[in-house]
Amino acid sequence: MERAHRAVTLTGAMCLAVACRIEGSLPHRLCSGHGDMQAIRVAHPSGIVEAGATVFQRGNGWHVESGRVYRTARRLMQGEVAIAPFEGEGDR
Repeated sequence: MERAHRAVTLTGAMCLAVACRIEGSLPHRLCSGHGDMQAIRVAHPSGIVEAGATVFQRGNGWHVESGRVYRTARRLMQGEVAIAPFEGEGDR
């Protein structure tokens, strides 16, 4: 409690990217005036998540065609395994 989480969920970042593309929403108003806005960057204590969305208006509603998240690969685990040599030809 009282501490920011160290990361942003990918679904949360995609939802924010979608909201930034919907005209009239609060996130859209906060993002407007920042160029073409193909992607947004969300900063958090562990780094930055980049997310984007393709959204269009049809009739009275908004439709999401796609949402995307850009992330880099990182090593999650590293280890070593010891393998004993075979004793004889029949053991293979």
